[in-house]
Amino acid sequence: MKSKFLHLSASVLLATGIGGAFVAAPAQAVVCSTSNISLGGVNATACAGAFSGNDTGAGNPLETLLDGGLFASSVGTADWTLLAKSDQANSLFTATNNTNIGSWSLSQPLTSNTFVVSLKSSTNYSAYLFKDYDWSKGLTGVFNTIGVDLNGSGNAGKALSHASLFVSNISSNPVPQAVPEPATLLGLGLAASGMVISRRRKSL
Repeated sequence: MKSKFLHLSASVLLATGIGGAFVAAPAQAVVCSTSNISLGGVNATACAGAFSGNDTGAGNPLETLLDGGLFASSVGTADWTLLAKSDQANSLFTATNNTNIGSWSLSQPLTSNTFVVSLKSSTNYSAYLFKDYDWSKGLTGVFNTIGVDLNGSGNAGKALSHASLFVSNISSNPVPQAVPEPATLLGLGLAASGMVISRRRKSL
């Protein structure tokens, strides 16, 4: 009898321990990375997410977050506008939907070189900021949804539902031009003066 009681007690403890382990195991958190998406070989500047829910639609969730300062630490205050979605007909922005790794592209440079691409997968989305993007790098990029939502194995992203493109009202920064240093200008001025003096002496 004592043996049966010990056996039963051990079984109950084992079962509750296993059950407790399943209950206590936290859901795997998904965190985006700037390397989840690139354009012209340039990774995103910053990212935020994953967020639960839709990025667009009722209440404009992501646009509201952007206008509220989601990336303010990187770009300051800005006003954001949804330009296009990859699952709606448009001539500006495309992305390979229904795959966890794919390509995306723009048909032309945007009005601002500071913009956000949102990747939506299953019930989550992540936002990726591109700040001061140099359009000469190209208009085609790649993405991976591993920073949005994970498949059952936990080592790959779920298929992309759609991508959304938001543009800021931040004016594009021109490509900086090289400016001569004052010492260089002084040196050039002295050289020119020396040449003028030299010619005057020869002519006398």
